[in-house]
Amino acid sequence: MPSRRSVLAGLAGTAALAALPARAQFSLGNLINSAAQVVGAYTTGEGDEIKMGESFYPDYLQKSGGTYPDRNGQEALKSFAQPLLAAADRKNLPWDITLVDNKQVNAWALPGGKIAVHSELVRQCTHPDELASVIAHEIGHADHGHSLNQIRNQALITSVGGLGKEALSGWMGGGALGSEVLTALEAPLYNLILTGYSRTHEFEADAHILRIFQQTGNDPARADDFFRTLLRLNPESATATTSLFSTHPGTAERIARIEDAAIRADQPSRTASAPGWDTLKQLFPTPKA
Repeated sequence: MPSRRSVLAGLAGTAALAALPARAQFSLGNLINSAAQVVGAYTTGEGDEIKMGESFYPDYLQKSGGTYPDRNGQEALKSFAQPLLAAADRKNLPWDITLVDNKQVNAWALPGGKIAVHSELVRQCTHPDELASVIAHEIGHADHGHSLNQIRNQALITSVGGLGKEALSGWMGGGALGSEVLTALEAPLYNLILTGYSRTHEFEADAHILRIFQQTGNDPARADDFFRTLLRLNPESATATTSLFSTHPGTAERIARIEDAAIRADQPSRTASAPGWDTLKQLFPTPKA
């Protein structure tokens, strides 16, 4: 019987994945050695990130379906995520995670370490490492400051009017994050976190999965498993996008990149714990194939 390592060559019948070259930016050693640089690079504007997260989080949770109405489920997700959040680079962010009542397979992260996981995503996970990889991916977006970075580098001003444009122009020029800026950013930022980040940012967040797994003891060979589930649920011919599934970059290419790095990664010296996993799967049993 072939080992799990031997079947990590790619999606069945997809020779193009195996043909993709190795990517230097997915070197696990480089990822670990650059952790301090990541923290330093994104502390500028950290107060703005935290303010955005704390301001928008409750409203965005409501817009996404509301918090799942089960205290045990919420506590189980928080317990499950705790070892992963403890492995984040930016220890001073006010990290928080919430289970959202939503039948769309998705998860998202706000600036400042605020994470949401949809209940249907938990349902589709068959192994704790799958859920861990999604949370680690979202931690990557927050650790790298992707929201703030992408906001400042895209023409959001064209999507708002009047005082909003003036306020955003002042903030992007180095001004303070005031109430007018928050109002102008609310809708564009919500659209950003739901539809996904740039190609570069998604690859960085994917790479972050392996860096987190090295600390928590999760299996790097399973780091791409949930993306395979996404590809099965959303073939690349699909037009709909979420913050996890997007045709840019293609899910198959992301799988190949994660897989390449996982094959070269050292096995963790310990096995990860999965607190709360059994409770989550009692609430959300995975449907039979």
